[in-house]
Amino acid sequence: MSDTYSARVLGIESWRTFLPDIDAGYAPWLHTDGSLTLRIQQRCDNFRVCNVHNRLATAAYDETALLGVPAQQKIYTREVFLYADDKPVVYAHSVVAARHLCGAWHALRNLGNRPLGALLFAHPLVQRSVLHFHALKPNHPLYRRAAVALDMPPQKLWARRSLFILRNAPLLVTEIFLPDILTLKK
Repeated sequence: MSDTYSARVLGIESWRTFLPDIDAGYAPWLHTDGSLTLRIQQRCDNFRVCNVHNRLATAAYDETALLGVPAQQKIYTREVFLYADDKPVVYAHSVVAARHLCGAWHALRNLGNRPLGALLFAHPLVQRSVLHFHALKPNHPLYRRAAVALDMPPQKLWARRSLFILRNAPLLVTEIFLPDILTLKK
């Protein structure tokens, strides 16, 4: 990955490449390098993606920095829940500059309830940045969106994110791990 990406990430204090206090059960999930979708599918009998929305929205300040777009610019957002055996296990939030929907990331618009991971890991030109981690608290907007699927949300939700680059077009994918991820087969 480029030094530009590293410099952008370094300016965002809450997301780190290493967190020493990650709960033991979540650590293997957070550190998975390959397709998270495939790993979940291998550990359940029934996998599905539930699309929450695909739309243009205003990017969060840290997202604009990573995507290299001006503050308050509209970006394309895709948010889904990943279900394993009818339990929500991951909330995924993906964002890309709207201009890249007509170019490198045009396939995003038509994914529907299909997993993004299948697209990302099948394309030979897609490069992935290092993973960054964060413990989301209830005041974080992504925590609140993920917690709607939980009867009793915990005090924090572990999350990771990385950039996927295709033809110099960055796509930021953030995955929030829900407690039922810990109940999947080993």
